[in-house]
Amino acid sequence: MGNTIDLGCHTENTKLDHLHLSMSNGLTDWFISALVFSGSQLAKGEQEKRLIVWLAERDQSAVGAGTVGFSISDMPWNRETFFKDQSFLLTVIEHAKTGQGWRQFGALCPKHLLLPQLDQFAALISQFQCFDIQPSSFDEWLTQATEQDPVRCGFPLCPIHHTLLTVFGCQVCNHERSIHNLT
Repeated sequence: MGNTIDLGCHTENTKLDHLHLSMSNGLTDWFISALVFSGSQLAKGEQEKRLIVWLAERDQSAVGAGTVGFSISDMPWNRETFFKDQSFLLTVIEHAKTGQGWRQFGALCPKHLLLPQLDQFAALISQFQCFDIQPSSFDEWLTQATEQDPVRCGFPLCPIHHTLLTVFGCQVCNHERSIHNLT
């Protein structure tokens, strides 16, 4: 079992219709942790923080292994800030590829597997177009958030990792617990 990330939309270029990435559950944890570390360091505005919190909610320790795959079109995009948000995510990916933050996991991180997945994710983000946004995704996601949800409470940070928190707590703390349970 694993996870798949795809565009979630029909493109005019049929070669792109099959563009996706598939990862094992373990690699998915590394992938999300790397993005959350990087994105939490770089996110400034509310929309950027929302995108990172949404990604951090793909926390397998909370929702189950093999259940966190997603479509780019399901992300909480905002048409008004789409090009800025797309550029932000591409910067997050490039920053994640440097290993900033997730280096603390040391030799356990399968860099040789993670880096190609980050490149593929960048290709997906680059191919996604503003007209592919599903406005209902953003509204549904926020509607499901309770008043105590971090996305409604000023985007608090984990005191240990300084990463954006989700309803499940810190995705990186959860990832570390998963790693320690395996060793």
